[in-house]
Amino acid sequence: MGHTAGDMSVQARAMSRREFLYYLWGASMALVLAESGGALVWFALPRFKPVKPGEFGGTFTIPLDHVPPADGPPVEYTGGRFWLVNLGEQAISDPRHPPGFGPRPGMLALYKVCVHLGCLYQWRPTNDRFECPCHGSKYLKDGTRVRDPASRNLDVFLIRAVDAQGNVLTETKTGNADEDPTAGGPITITAGTVALQVDTSKRIKGRRNDGPNTVRD
Repeated sequence: MGHTAGDMSVQARAMSRREFLYYLWGASMALVLAESGGALVWFALPRFKPVKPGEFGGTFTIPLDHVPPADGPPVEYTGGRFWLVNLGEQAISDPRHPPGFGPRPGMLALYKVCVHLGCLYQWRPTNDRFECPCHGSKYLKDGTRVRDPASRNLDVFLIRAVDAQGNVLTETKTGNADEDPTAGGPITITAGTVALQVDTSKRIKGRRNDGPNTVRD
């Protein structure tokens, strides 16, 4: 039997209501998923907060009387992830330096992470050098690589020498050390300096240094 015009009209209205309910359910699910996804993204993303002085990524102020003496052992600043080094005549005349890599005297803040694969190297006073326990890379007190597998010198942080009013007297030279070997070099503590400011937000990549090893063990 055929359908009458009235039957077709009722069926069309019923289909329209059914489709509307499907659309409504789909929209509700999409909204729930969007809210859930937004919450997941919110929790997954890192929380960025202002870096305070004395936190990694910020500035560390070191009074002059806390600075190590020239050619004294490096001082470790765990919170800032750096070693503070005062290079004297003994350090700059170290015969283990590769040709063309001798430093000037002055202050350096060496980033504590090995440039090979990111391990934390340590100061070994008996060998008078830094050594990485993971893969054996070795560096002199000024950060010069003297044994592979590392292929460049250690990275450094920017240091500012400031007076009692906070005026900057000298600071680390920035730039590309592969193009300008003086970039990232030591700074001299000049007259009037009362403190050093180590800016751990400004890291200078170590100069490429992939020549022969100058130490055997």
